[in-house]
Amino acid sequence: MTLKGSLMKKIILSTSLLLLLTAITHAETKTPEEQKAEKAYNEKMDTEKATADKASKQLQVDLEKYGLFSEKVADDYKAISEAYLSMGKFDESIEYALHAIKVETKLRKEDDPKLAKLYFDTGNKYYMHKQHPTAILYMNKAVEVYLKSPQKESLALADTYEGIASIYINLEDFEKSLVYNEKALVLRKKLLPENDEALQRSIQNSVYLKETLKKK
Repeated sequence: MTLKGSLMKKIILSTSLLLLLTAITHAETKTPEEQKAEKAYNEKMDTEKATADKASKQLQVDLEKYGLFSEKVADDYKAISEAYLSMGKFDESIEYALHAIKVETKLRKEDDPKLAKLYFDTGNKYYMHKQHPTAILYMNKAVEVYLKSPQKESLALADTYEGIASIYINLEDFEKSLVYNEKALVLRKKLLPENDEALQRSIQNSVYLKETLKKK
C-alpha cells in the first residue's frame, strides 16, 4: 500500500510510521551503485571511529607515562584530529589539532618545518570548516615558520602560499589571491622543472586571476 493510497483511504499514520515508510521506500529505490557507496562510506566511518577511539586510549596511556609535553602525546592528538577530519567532524578535529599545537610549540624550535606543517594542516581544517579568516591566520603562521628556517625557499612554502591563495579565491578577494599565487609561482619556477604539474597549475591560476581582475 502506497502512502498516497493510505491517505486516500483516510488512514491516519503516526509520524514515526510515516518516517519509517519513507525510509523503506527510499531504501528500495537505491541503485546497486548507491548501496555499494553507502556501504563503503559506513565502513570508512566505522574504521575512522575505531582509529579515534584507539588513539584516545593511547593518549591517556601516554599522558600518564610521559606527561603533556611529549612527542608521543602530540602524535596522539594529531591522530585523533585526522580521524575526526575523515569523519567530517570538523569541530572535534580542530580541537585536537589545537591541543597538538600547544604541545608542539613547547617541543620544537620556532623555525622547525614540522611546526609549520602542523600550522598549515590546522589552517586547512579551518578552511574545510569554512572558517576562512582563521584558516588564513594559521597558514600565515606556517609561512612565518618556513621563512625562519635555514632553507627558506621550499616547495612546502610554495604549497602554503597556494593554500592561502585558494582561500582568498573563495572569499572573492582576487587581488590578495594573486599576490599569494605569485609567491608560489616564483618559488615553483626556481625549484621545479617546467613541465611539473604544480608549476603549470600556478601559471594557469595566475592567468585566471589576472583576467578576472581585468574584468572588474
